[in-house]
Amino acid sequence: MYIAHQLHRISTNVRFLTGSLLLPEYAAALAERLFLTPPAPRLRQSTFFDFLDARSSFLEYSGRNIATWRGGPRDAPAVLLAHSWGGYAAQMRGFVARLLAEGFRVIAYDQPAHGLSEGKLTGLPDFAGALAAVASQHGKVRHVIAHSLGGVATAIALSRGLSLQSTVLISPPSDLVGYSRQFARWYWMPEPLRCAMQAAIEERFGLRWFELEIPRLAPRLNTPALVIHDRGDGIVPWTQGAAQARAWPGARLLSTEGLGHGLILESDIMIRPAVEFVAGRSGVASVAAPALPHPAPLY
Repeated sequence: MYIAHQLHRISTNVRFLTGSLLLPEYAAALAERLFLTPPAPRLRQSTFFDFLDARSSFLEYSGRNIATWRGGPRDAPAVLLAHSWGGYAAQMRGFVARLLAEGFRVIAYDQPAHGLSEGKLTGLPDFAGALAAVASQHGKVRHVIAHSLGGVATAIALSRGLSLQSTVLISPPSDLVGYSRQFARWYWMPEPLRCAMQAAIEERFGLRWFELEIPRLAPRLNTPALVIHDRGDGIVPWTQGAAQARAWPGARLLSTEGLGHGLILESDIMIRPAVEFVAGRSGVASVAAPALPHPAPLY
Protein backbone atom coordinates (compact mmCIF):
# COMPACT_ATOMS: atom_id res chain seq x y z
CA MET A 1 0.00 0.00 0.00
CA TYR A 2 2.79 2.41 0.93
CA ILE A 3 4.73 1.63 -2.26
CA ALA A 4 1.60 2.11 -4.38
CA HIS A 5 0.94 5.46 -2.68
CA GLN A 6 4.50 6.62 -3.31
CA LEU A 7 4.36 5.55 -6.95
CA HIS A 8 1.09 7.46 -7.40
CA ARG A 9 2.62 10.57 -5.83
CA ILE A 10 5.71 10.35 -8.02
CA SER A 11 3.48 10.00 -11.09
CA THR A 12 1.55 13.11 -10.02
CA ASN A 13 4.78 14.97 -9.38
CA VAL A 14 6.08 14.17 -12.86
CA ARG A 15 2.81 15.44 -14.35
CA PHE A 16 3.27 18.73 -12.51
CA LEU A 17 6.86 19.11 -13.70
CA THR A 18 6.08 18.38 -17.34
CA GLY A 19 2.69 20.10 -17.30
CA SER A 20 4.10 23.33 -15.92
CA LEU A 21 6.35 23.51 -18.99
CA LEU A 22 4.02 22.21 -21.70
CA LEU A 23 0.47 22.89 -20.43
CA PRO A 24 0.72 25.47 -17.62
CA GLU A 25 -3.02 26.19 -17.43
CA TYR A 26 -3.84 22.49 -17.15
CA ALA A 27 -1.14 22.01 -14.50
CA ALA A 28 -2.48 24.98 -12.49
CA ALA A 29 -6.03 23.55 -12.60
CA LEU A 30 -4.74 20.13 -11.51
CA ALA A 31 -2.75 21.70 -8.66
CA GLU A 32 -5.77 23.74 -7.52
CA ARG A 33 -7.99 20.66 -7.43
CA LEU A 34 -5.39 18.66 -5.51
CA PHE A 35 -4.87 21.46 -2.98
CA LEU A 36 -8.62 21.76 -2.35
CA THR A 37 -9.25 18.01 -2.01
CA PRO A 38 -9.16 16.80 1.62
CA PRO A 39 -7.37 13.53 2.34
CA ALA A 40 -9.60 10.55 2.99
CA PRO A 41 -9.77 9.74 6.73
CA ARG A 42 -8.31 6.40 7.74
CA LEU A 43 -11.14 5.05 9.85
CA ARG A 44 -14.26 2.99 9.51
CA GLN A 45 -17.33 4.88 8.32
CA SER A 46 -19.34 3.98 11.44
CA THR A 47 -17.02 6.18 13.50
CA PHE A 48 -18.76 9.24 12.07
CA PHE A 49 -21.99 8.24 13.82
CA ASP A 50 -20.36 7.51 17.17
CA PHE A 51 -20.77 11.03 18.50
CA LEU A 52 -23.10 12.87 20.88
CA ASP A 53 -25.49 9.92 21.16
CA ALA A 54 -26.14 10.12 17.40
CA ARG A 55 -28.45 13.14 17.71
CA SER A 56 -27.58 14.15 14.20
CA SER A 57 -29.01 16.41 11.54
CA PHE A 58 -28.02 18.12 8.31
CA LEU A 59 -28.13 21.72 7.21
CA GLU A 60 -27.61 23.12 3.74
CA TYR A 61 -24.62 25.33 3.13
CA SER A 62 -23.62 26.53 -0.33
CA GLY A 63 -25.62 23.76 -1.99
CA ARG A 64 -24.15 20.97 0.18
CA ASN A 65 -25.53 19.10 3.16
CA ILE A 66 -23.40 19.60 6.27
CA ALA A 67 -23.59 16.88 8.95
CA THR A 68 -24.04 18.16 12.51
CA TRP A 69 -24.43 16.59 15.96
CA ARG A 70 -25.94 18.04 19.11
CA GLY A 71 -25.84 17.12 22.81
CA GLY A 72 -27.05 18.75 26.00
CA PRO A 73 -30.13 20.85 26.90
CA ARG A 74 -31.73 22.41 23.84
CA ASP A 75 -31.99 25.88 25.40
CA ALA A 76 -28.50 25.95 26.99
CA PRO A 77 -25.70 28.19 25.68
CA ALA A 78 -23.74 26.27 23.09
CA VAL A 79 -20.09 25.47 22.44
CA LEU A 80 -19.31 24.73 18.80
CA LEU A 81 -16.49 22.26 18.09
CA ALA A 82 -14.66 22.72 14.78
CA HIS A 83 -12.19 20.14 13.45
CA SER A 84 -9.37 20.77 11.00
CA TRP A 85 -8.36 19.86 7.46
CA GLY A 86 -8.61 16.13 6.85
CA GLY A 87 -10.37 15.59 10.17
CA TYR A 88 -13.90 14.78 11.30
CA ALA A 89 -16.28 15.80 14.07
CA ALA A 90 -15.61 12.82 16.34
CA GLN A 91 -11.99 13.91 16.75
CA MET A 92 -13.34 16.60 19.09
CA ARG A 93 -15.24 14.15 21.30
CA GLY A 94 -12.79 14.58 24.19
CA PHE A 95 -14.39 17.91 25.05
CA VAL A 96 -17.97 16.67 25.16
CA ALA A 97 -18.30 15.14 28.64
CA ARG A 98 -16.63 18.10 30.37
CA LEU A 99 -18.70 20.65 28.44
CA LEU A 100 -21.95 18.83 29.18
CA ALA A 101 -20.99 18.68 32.87
CA GLU A 102 -20.57 22.46 32.78
CA GLY A 103 -24.16 22.79 31.54
CA PHE A 104 -23.36 23.65 27.93
CA ARG A 105 -25.05 22.42 24.82
CA VAL A 106 -22.41 20.93 22.51
CA ILE A 107 -22.52 21.14 18.72
CA ALA A 108 -20.09 19.49 16.33
CA TYR A 109 -20.06 19.12 12.58
CA ASP A 110 -18.13 17.71 9.65
CA GLN A 111 -16.51 20.41 7.54
CA PRO A 112 -17.55 20.64 3.86
CA ALA A 113 -16.15 17.71 1.85
CA HIS A 114 -15.20 15.96 5.11
CA GLY A 115 -16.77 13.00 6.88
CA LEU A 116 -20.49 12.77 6.20
CA SER A 117 -20.79 16.28 4.78
CA GLU A 118 -21.20 16.64 1.04
CA GLY A 119 -18.67 18.01 -1.40
CA LYS A 120 -15.47 17.09 -3.19
CA LEU A 121 -13.49 20.33 -2.99
CA THR A 122 -13.27 22.83 -0.16
CA GLY A 123 -11.04 25.52 1.27
CA LEU A 124 -10.58 27.86 4.18
CA PRO A 125 -13.33 30.33 3.13
CA ASP A 126 -15.70 27.33 3.00
CA PHE A 127 -14.63 26.36 6.52
CA ALA A 128 -15.45 29.85 7.80
CA GLY A 129 -18.78 30.02 5.99
CA ALA A 130 -19.87 26.59 7.18
CA LEU A 131 -18.91 27.42 10.77
CA ALA A 132 -21.04 30.56 10.68
CA ALA A 133 -23.92 28.65 9.08
CA VAL A 134 -23.86 25.93 11.74
CA ALA A 135 -23.74 28.55 14.51
CA SER A 136 -26.70 30.39 12.99
CA GLN A 137 -28.75 27.23 12.47
CA HIS A 138 -28.38 25.98 16.03
CA GLY A 139 -28.52 29.37 17.77
CA LYS A 140 -27.11 30.63 21.07
CA VAL A 141 -23.56 29.60 20.17
CA ARG A 142 -21.46 31.47 22.73
CA HIS A 143 -18.08 29.76 22.33
CA VAL A 144 -16.01 27.92 19.73
CA ILE A 145 -13.25 25.39 20.36
CA ALA A 146 -11.40 24.79 17.11
CA HIS A 147 -8.41 22.75 15.97
CA SER A 148 -5.76 23.91 13.50
CA LEU A 149 -7.39 25.24 10.30
CA GLY A 150 -10.71 25.30 12.15
CA GLY A 151 -9.16 27.99 14.34
CA VAL A 152 -8.31 30.16 11.35
CA ALA A 153 -11.88 29.66 10.11
CA THR A 154 -13.14 30.84 13.50
CA ALA A 155 -11.10 34.05 13.26
CA ILE A 156 -12.40 34.68 9.75
CA ALA A 157 -16.00 34.14 10.88
CA LEU A 158 -15.45 36.54 13.79
CA SER A 159 -14.04 39.17 11.42
CA ARG A 160 -17.20 38.78 9.32
CA GLY A 161 -19.59 39.41 12.20
CA LEU A 162 -19.91 36.18 14.20
CA SER A 163 -20.41 37.14 17.85
CA LEU A 164 -18.85 34.95 20.55
CA GLN A 165 -18.07 35.28 24.24
CA SER A 166 -14.81 33.36 23.86
CA THR A 167 -12.87 31.06 21.59
CA VAL A 168 -10.14 28.46 22.00
CA LEU A 169 -7.75 27.93 19.09
CA ILE A 170 -5.72 24.71 19.24
CA SER A 171 -2.56 24.52 17.11
CA PRO A 172 -3.66 27.24 14.68
CA PRO A 173 -1.54 27.92 11.57
CA SER A 174 -0.69 31.47 10.57
CA ASP A 175 1.33 31.12 7.35
CA LEU A 176 -0.88 29.91 4.50
CA VAL A 177 1.63 30.78 1.80
CA GLY A 178 4.32 28.90 3.72
CA TYR A 179 2.06 25.85 3.89
CA SER A 180 1.40 26.06 0.15
CA ARG A 181 5.17 26.12 -0.45
CA GLN A 182 5.56 22.94 1.60
CA PHE A 183 2.73 21.43 -0.44
CA ALA A 184 4.47 22.51 -3.67
CA ARG A 185 7.79 20.98 -2.60
CA TRP A 186 6.05 17.71 -1.76
CA TYR A 187 4.59 17.56 -5.28
CA TRP A 188 7.66 18.97 -7.08
CA MET A 189 5.78 22.08 -8.21
CA PRO A 190 7.92 24.90 -9.54
CA GLU A 191 7.25 28.23 -7.85
CA PRO A 192 5.51 29.74 -10.92
CA LEU A 193 3.06 26.82 -10.83
CA ARG A 194 2.47 27.30 -7.10
CA CYS A 195 1.76 30.99 -7.72
CA ALA A 196 -0.67 30.09 -10.51
CA MET A 197 -2.39 27.62 -8.16
CA GLN A 198 -2.71 30.28 -5.47
CA ALA A 199 -4.11 32.77 -7.98
CA ALA A 200 -6.69 30.23 -9.17
CA ILE A 201 -7.81 29.51 -5.60
CA GLU A 202 -8.02 33.22 -4.81
CA GLU A 203 -10.17 33.72 -7.92
CA ARG A 204 -12.41 30.79 -6.96
CA PHE A 205 -13.20 32.23 -3.53
CA GLY A 206 -12.96 35.91 -4.45
CA LEU A 207 -10.32 36.98 -1.93
CA ARG A 208 -6.58 37.11 -1.40
CA TRP A 209 -4.79 34.68 0.88
CA PHE A 210 -3.25 37.41 3.01
CA GLU A 211 -6.79 38.39 4.00
CA LEU A 212 -7.19 34.99 5.69
CA GLU A 213 -4.19 35.02 8.02
CA ILE A 214 -4.98 35.44 11.71
CA PRO A 215 -2.11 37.88 12.47
CA ARG A 216 -3.76 40.27 10.00
CA LEU A 217 -7.30 39.62 11.26
CA ALA A 218 -6.59 39.40 14.97
CA PRO A 219 -5.88 43.07 15.79
CA ARG A 220 -9.49 43.85 14.80
CA LEU A 221 -10.97 41.13 17.03
CA ASN A 222 -12.07 41.68 20.61
CA THR A 223 -13.36 38.19 21.49
CA PRO A 224 -11.42 36.71 24.44
CA ALA A 225 -9.17 33.99 23.04
CA LEU A 226 -7.00 31.19 24.37
CA VAL A 227 -4.37 29.79 22.00
CA ILE A 228 -3.10 26.30 22.88
CA HIS A 229 -0.08 24.94 21.02
CA ASP A 230 2.44 22.18 21.58
CA ARG A 231 6.07 23.23 21.43
CA GLY A 232 6.93 20.05 19.51
CA ASP A 233 4.14 20.32 16.92
CA GLY A 234 5.63 18.89 13.73
CA ILE A 235 2.75 19.96 11.48
CA VAL A 236 2.15 23.58 12.53
CA PRO A 237 5.16 25.06 14.35
CA TRP A 238 4.57 26.42 17.86
CA THR A 239 5.92 29.79 16.70
CA GLN A 240 2.81 30.24 14.53
CA GLY A 241 0.44 29.83 17.47
CA ALA A 242 2.59 32.14 19.58
CA ALA A 243 2.53 34.77 16.84
CA GLN A 244 -1.24 34.62 16.76
CA ALA A 245 -1.49 35.00 20.53
CA ARG A 246 0.69 38.11 20.29
CA ALA A 247 -1.42 39.58 17.50
CA TRP A 248 -4.82 38.90 19.15
CA PRO A 249 -5.63 41.64 21.70
CA GLY A 250 -5.72 40.18 25.20
CA ALA A 251 -5.24 36.59 23.99
CA ARG A 252 -3.74 34.01 26.32
CA LEU A 253 -1.20 31.40 25.34
CA LEU A 254 -0.97 27.91 26.79
CA SER A 255 1.99 25.82 25.62
CA THR A 256 2.17 22.05 26.07
CA GLU A 257 4.99 19.53 25.70
CA GLY A 258 5.00 16.16 23.95
CA LEU A 259 1.48 16.21 22.50
CA GLY A 260 2.22 17.14 18.89
CA HIS A 261 -0.49 18.23 16.48
CA GLY A 262 -3.06 15.43 16.67
CA LEU A 263 -2.57 13.76 20.04
CA ILE A 264 -3.21 17.10 21.72
CA LEU A 265 -6.94 16.62 21.08
CA GLU A 266 -6.95 13.56 23.34
CA SER A 267 -5.04 15.04 26.27
CA ASP A 268 -6.65 16.28 29.46
CA ILE A 269 -3.66 18.61 29.82
CA MET A 270 -5.29 20.64 27.05
CA ILE A 271 -8.97 19.71 27.36
CA ARG A 272 -9.38 20.76 31.00
CA PRO A 273 -8.03 24.34 30.67
CA ALA A 274 -9.86 24.80 27.36
CA VAL A 275 -13.20 23.94 28.96
CA GLU A 276 -12.44 26.04 32.03
CA PHE A 277 -11.63 28.99 29.78
CA VAL A 278 -14.99 28.90 28.01
CA ALA A 279 -16.68 28.36 31.37
CA GLY A 280 -15.15 31.62 32.61
CA ARG A 281 -12.59 30.13 34.98
CA SER A 282 -9.20 31.19 33.67
CA GLY A 283 -7.01 31.01 36.78
CA VAL A 284 -5.22 27.73 36.09
CA ALA A 285 -1.49 28.20 35.51
CA SER A 286 0.13 27.26 32.21
CA VAL A 287 1.88 23.90 32.12
CA ALA A 288 4.60 25.34 29.89
CA ALA A 289 4.56 29.14 29.85
CA PRO A 290 7.20 30.30 27.38
CA ALA A 291 9.08 33.57 27.59
CA LEU A 292 8.13 35.51 24.46
CA PRO A 293 9.92 38.58 23.09
CA HIS A 294 6.55 40.35 22.96
CA PRO A 295 4.38 38.02 25.02
CA ALA A 296 0.66 37.74 25.08
CA PRO A 297 -0.77 37.28 28.60
CA LEU A 298 0.05 33.71 29.54
CA TYR A 299 -2.55 31.22 30.69
